[in-house]
Amino acid sequence: MKQFVLTTLLTCLLVMCSLVLVIMAIELYKTRNQLAYLKTKDMEYAVKIKQIEQDLTAKEEYLDKLLTDPVFLERVVRERLGYTRPEEWIYRFPNDPEETTPTP
Repeated sequence: MKQFVLTTLLTCLLVMCSLVLVIMAIELYKTRNQLAYLKTKDMEYAVKIKQIEQDLTAKEEYLDKLLTDPVFLERVVRERLGYTRPEEWIYRFPNDPEETTPTP
């Protein structure tokens, strides 16, 4: 009888340990998948950060050029805003010659 009880207890203990081991393995698998996902997201965000930093640097250079280079400022104002000096005339020609010819 004692041996039966001891065997039953050991079997229960073995089953419980196995169950705990299986649960831990499942949790480890989930954690590894989550880690892999987070690593890929981290890499994506690092690339985005690098692109944003490059864009910021380019915009800072553009702003600095606008603030310090009067020739560049004048060119930008003329091209983007269409400003002219009082004695100047602006002639605009169509880019496509077919636009000016009437079609019958």
